[in-house]
Amino acid sequence: MNRKALHILSAALITCFAGAASAASYSWSFTSTATSSTAATGFASQVAEYSSMTYTNAASKSVTLNGYANTASGSTIETAYLTYQGSSGLGMTSRDSSANDEVSSGAATYPQHAIDNQGAIEGILFDFGASFNLSQIDIGWFNTDSDLSVYAYTSPTAFSSGTVVGQTYSTLTGWAKVGDFAGNSDPRLTTNTTYSRYWLVTPGSTADTKDYVKIAGVTGSYGTPPPPPPSVPEPASLALVGTALAGMMFVRRRRKA
Repeated sequence: MNRKALHILSAALITCFAGAASAASYSWSFTSTATSSTAATGFASQVAEYSSMTYTNAASKSVTLNGYANTASGSTIETAYLTYQGSSGLGMTSRDSSANDEVSSGAATYPQHAIDNQGAIEGILFDFGASFNLSQIDIGWFNTDSDLSVYAYTSPTAFSSGTVVGQTYSTLTGWAKVGDFAGNSDPRLTTNTTYSRYWLVTPGSTADTKDYVKIAGVTGSYGTPPPPPPSVPEPASLALVGTALAGMMFVRRRRKA
């Protein structure tokens, strides 16, 4: 058996065990001030508001965040503003209903400065810069309830602000709802296999109000969607591994001889 054959056998082993390696996981914490941000006058809030915030982690990976809420005419989505809430993470202000009026009441009092779905549904758009699988969302503070709804932009059409602004949560064009997740201190999206550069996270579903949360961090991994499971049955895969190992042992014995 020559060197070329040995390379082929080695490749067979690598192919068999490639699935055992998992993509690197990256996390961002929002419990400190952003790496960079764009200040906004917002809705006359008594807290500092931002139209955009970017966080860069220790691995030099960045995520950019923007705020939205369905507070425009006909419950369509318009721009909202992120607020930094210290160790609790990020909150939001929006032009909400009279029950949660960010304009006249100042928005700095409990619980209007949280991301909530009381009156209107507020949400954070995450831009990870490349294809990303969101696996965990850390909640730094919540009141009443802390359920989350998660959407991923899966359209082949290039993303633009128009894919969010002017839409409604029930008719988001190009977005796939990944699911509704019961909140706790670190809700894990265990069933999420979707990859997208853009993710939209809101508190609770449209039928579940009074979720007040502040987002303290996110975790996930970069990469392309994993390929479908191989059609080769498991016994055949094990047989391939065995053949490869036997071949490599045969080469070694011949060399010693």
